[in-house]
Order: sequence, then C-alpha cells, then structure tokens
Amino acid sequence: MKQEQEQKYEVRYVYPDTKVFSDEATLESVVMPSRVSLNSGSAVFAFERAEYPETGGILRYYHACLYPEKGFAIQEAIHACNMSKRYLLGMLRMFAGSKKLMVAGSFELERIIATYNGSCDHNLAPFWYKGEYPRYYSPVCKEIRKFLLSFLQFLGVSEYEAERFARNMMTMIDNDNAYRYRVQDIGGMTSKLRLMHDFVGEFERVYKEYLRREVPAQAVNDKIGSVLKLAKIAWFIPKFRKAVLAGLEAMDWQNVVMDDADKYHTLLWSDYNFQGRTFEDRRDEFIAMHPEGKLPIMIKLG
Repeated sequence: MKQEQEQKYEVRYVYPDTKVFSDEATLESVVMPSRVSLNSGSAVFAFERAEYPETGGILRYYHACLYPEKGFAIQEAIHACNMSKRYLLGMLRMFAGSKKLMVAGSFELERIIATYNGSCDHNLAPFWYKGEYPRYYSPVCKEIRKFLLSFLQFLGVSEYEAERFARNMMTMIDNDNAYRYRVQDIGGMTSKLRLMHDFVGEFERVYKEYLRREVPAQAVNDKIGSVLKLAKIAWFIPKFRKAVLAGLEAMDWQNVVMDDADKYHTLLWSDYNFQGRTFEDRRDEFIAMHPEGKLPIMIKLG
C-alpha cells in the first residue's frame, strides 16, 4: 500500500502590494505594529498569488480553485471597519428616530456626513486604495460609489464630503467578504428597473427574502430594521425620492450582482443561504465541480 506523504504548508500573513494603498506606508506604519491574530479554527484556501489587472480590482488565486476571488480583505482592515459600521448604524437609527433630521436641510446633512467621515477617517483612511478613481476596489463597490455620489450631491452634500463618505463605504464593504457577497446576493434578488418603478414595495420584498436567507435572521433584523424604516419614511419626501432615482440611474446593475466566480466562492459559506440555496446543496455542487475528487486544499488555522 502506497504511503501518503505528509504535506506541510507555511501559514503566514498575506497582504496586497503596498502600491494599492493611498498611503504606501500603511503596511509598515499601521498593519505590522497592530498585527491581529489569525482566527483560530477557521479554514482557508491555500493562497498562490494576487494580480492587479489594468481593468481594475484585485484578484486572489488559490491552489486548485476554478476561479480567482475578488478583493483582498485583511484582518487589520476588518477590525478597523467594525467600529465604523457601528457608527453608521447609530447614525441611521438617529435619522429614523427623528422627524426633524428626516427633513434636514443641505447644510445640516453636510454637517452630519462630515462628522461621520471624521469619525471614520482615523480608522479607515490607512486602508483606502490609491487613486481618485477607485481602481483597486471590486466592481460592486465602484457601483455603490456611483450611487452615493449622485445621491448625496443631489441632496446638497459637497463633492468632497460625498467622496469621503463613498470611499469609507467602499473600504468597509471591500474588506469584508461577508458584507460584499451579501450585497451582491441582494442585488441578484432585484433589478435597477424594479427598484425605480416601486422602490418601497421592492425594498420590503427583498428585505423579507434576505431575512429568509440569513442565519440567524433575528440578529440581523434587530440591527438594520431601522434602515428599512428610514427608507420607507424618506421615500415620501420628494427630494429624497429624486435623489434615490438619480443614484440608481448612475449604476450599472450588471456589476452589482454575482458573476460565476462570486457564486463559486460562496458555495461553502454556511452562515447564509446564498442564491436561496441551502449549504448542503451548494456544497454538493462545489464537490461536483471538481472532477476525480481533486478539491482545493483548505488549511485549518490554529
């Protein structure tokens, strides 16, 4: 009987090239000194290389995987983003709970956005990608930027603050695959035309479907239920409604939804039913896609 040889793999931190960051000293000045521990017990594919296409984005290649994965989330950025996400939810809840803020003028809205940006910049600015046009961000993040710039500037927010806000949002989504893939899955439940035709009705329908796919749904519902409340109330404010339509019009929905590579890399996620399919169903498809049992190597950390 042929004895199988034990394979050994190097487990180390992997980071994108310094050229992608607005501040190329980020890895030395922010990441290395605060290096966080790898999540013990989690499993990852064996990383091979990263590419930075001229067409934009970052692609990560793994051993034996059929598709590269978009983006380059790193633990330090994820930790930095978590605080800013809490700030954002707090701001949205504040809006949803105040009739005065719901009809705030351009000056007041500018002040609120500027305050939020100021609270985020310290955490997120080191992880901003380089360039006025966000070349290294994933396609869905670029579309979110288009929406936010059109939406906020229509409401009277300055281009400077709108751009800062959009870049912070892109950084939070691009550095957390769980968020990015969910945004894309939600995008696949609807379309730009359906949202523009019946925003409130479509928003409610998609939200209910999203909760059916989330595991567990209640924790998520408690967190972002205020977002739904805010959208439903604000839709009946004419200027807000026009701003939403302007933002949607600016987007290319094809870049919002998942492509084959995104669908492939969500087949093994167990905490969310991507495409409305169970984990077991998606896992079986993943196995079937690799002939002769030649599955990608997964390394369990810790």
